[in-house]
Amino acid sequence: MRPRRVIFAALILFAAALVSSSQPPPREQVGPLAGGGFLLNSGWRVKPAGAQIPLDTLPMSSLLSKDGRFLVALNGGYNPPSLSVLDTKDGHEVGRTPVTDAWLGLALSPNGRTLWVGGGSQAAVYEFSFDENGKLAPARTFEIVKGAARSTRDFIGDVAIDPDGHLLYACDLYHDAIVVVNTQTGIVIDRFKTGRRPYRILFNPDGKSFYVTSWADGSLYHHQTSNGTLLQALRLGAHPTDMIWRERASRAEEGEGEGAGFKARIFVSAANTNNVYAAGVSDNGDLRVVETINVSTTPEHPLGMTPSALALSPDQSRLYVVCSGENAAAVVDVTAARSQVLGFVPTGWYPTAARALADGRLVVLNGKGSGIQTGSASFIPALTDDALASYTAEVKSNSPYTDEKLDEIPAGIPAAIQHVIYIVSGAENVSPNHRKLAREFVTFDNFYANGDAGADGLNWSTSAIANDYVEKMAPSNSAGRNLNPGFEGGEPAALPPAGYLWTNAAAAGISMRNCGFWVVNKKEAGPDGVEIEAVLDSTLGKVTNLKYRGFDPDYPDVKRAQAFLDDLAEFSSANQMPALILMRLGSDDQALGTIVDAVSRSKFWGSTAILVVESAAQKGRSPAFLISPYTHTGATDSNMYNTTSVLRTMELILHLRPMTHFDAGARPMIAGFSQQASPAPYQAISAAGK
Repeated sequence: MRPRRVIFAALILFAAALVSSSQPPPREQVGPLAGGGFLLNSGWRVKPAGAQIPLDTLPMSSLLSKDGRFLVALNGGYNPPSLSVLDTKDGHEVGRTPVTDAWLGLALSPNGRTLWVGGGSQAAVYEFSFDENGKLAPARTFEIVKGAARSTRDFIGDVAIDPDGHLLYACDLYHDAIVVVNTQTGIVIDRFKTGRRPYRILFNPDGKSFYVTSWADGSLYHHQTSNGTLLQALRLGAHPTDMIWRERASRAEEGEGEGAGFKARIFVSAANTNNVYAAGVSDNGDLRVVETINVSTTPEHPLGMTPSALALSPDQSRLYVVCSGENAAAVVDVTAARSQVLGFVPTGWYPTAARALADGRLVVLNGKGSGIQTGSASFIPALTDDALASYTAEVKSNSPYTDEKLDEIPAGIPAAIQHVIYIVSGAENVSPNHRKLAREFVTFDNFYANGDAGADGLNWSTSAIANDYVEKMAPSNSAGRNLNPGFEGGEPAALPPAGYLWTNAAAAGISMRNCGFWVVNKKEAGPDGVEIEAVLDSTLGKVTNLKYRGFDPDYPDVKRAQAFLDDLAEFSSANQMPALILMRLGSDDQALGTIVDAVSRSKFWGSTAILVVESAAQKGRSPAFLISPYTHTGATDSNMYNTTSVLRTMELILHLRPMTHFDAGARPMIAGFSQQASPAPYQAISAAGK
């Protein structure tokens, strides 16, 4: 009997295993995960280390009180700006003080009793008293530009106090200037030019000179304190952001090599690279790049790490690099002539700043928190070797990217598809053509837009990332505070790390046509029908349909559709259509239906795929369309996709390399295709037929 029981039990286990293996895997979707953490719309997971303290939207900079008891965090996102004061003992919030506007800049007086805040779009610096109990109280306002004279280009970012505590230096971001304010009188006493889009100010400890990172120039500028004279411009990588001064800390570092002969180093993060640059400071103040520290997690890692902020351990042996695009902080040993990346610590979503506490703990500010778009502070225990090894494995597992995906060519895209029409549209509520297109072709019921709003959504849709400028400026723009344009071409700091989809296509020799991207409209079209005054991208300038009007909510989409149909007629006459057509469309359902109808009746239909996305999410999931004779199936695809999945799918069709680690790691929409074509044309629903 016993052997029979054993056999019977084995059969039960085998049957259970079969049932279990036949069950479909759990549906992936944005939200909390059963094992902890949160799955983001990007397909990445966040599971931050340490204790999480909730803050307000986009906490983006911090400073410690003189005694180290309090940490001040500047919240500068969509919600009204504020200053959160946290008790460093346990992280709890002591108080939150509103600010009319604030962006990045925080400075503390030498005695620790006065705090200054860069006032962003208010073109001001706000002063607060800061007492021994961590309480902030409003004091004076230094108006850099008076209200009546203020324009959208008057914007104050970072602020720094000179070592004597008498003069305050502020970054006038869009005027590419440094403003000097007398802290006793509150009067602007000087203004001088620096690099484009000054981001951070750092004083040399001797007070005789200071340094400015240029967000747009890829350079570190060295100025004389007394009169602003430019002493040196040191070229680094794209988008220098934060910087930190490190004195030479041990005799072991005084040996030979590139770092020898320098009294100090300035570490500079460059957000449009995967690097931190170390500039040696000589006795006479000259700067020289002595080291490039790559903080990528893998050997072939594409751009996208976005190292944007730095912190040093109290003994200056370790550099902490906030990698906003990786949701992690890199830990770097900087005691030797050549620095060594020791590992990574998982943070919340889009970390923006870090501070190392005296007891070895690390505090990281997370711009979007743990997946709910509200910021947080991670209080992380002092790192042991074992903890760092575990954290590093966690960071790598949180990312869908692997080096193998760079050269992966998944099967399933029909070879007949040679043309891509890429349409980025606005939201549509009443949409009979949208619904019919999904029913007839393929329905994606688990698709997410990577962007939160139009500004960052358009950049995600065209470059597989919203770079640090866009991420840090878009929230205040959406809130109606920073109204300076620049998210759709023309702003040098908004350029993405690896260019746009069209940049890469042009480099690969792909023929293109642009309809509405990165253009400046004329007030009204002339007799020749030309709608475009200027094109803000040199690559697009060569291929733009000048009769296709760019973003203008008062202009009918049906006229845009007609401008494209005129193009299509010319393509048919020439028997040649560009391989990539880029199209910006508003929210008119009829226009989309008309375009698909016309393409489906053209000679190019059998070799074309039309991909349509909305630039920003509308309450979570977002519609997306993959329209082709090879998707004319009426099927439903419930795989989790996002904006970068669309980009990756187009890259595979056009044989383009990924632009960032986001599209490199994205799931392509292969399951939406069929190998058998169904060439029947699409019949658009007219406006009268709604």
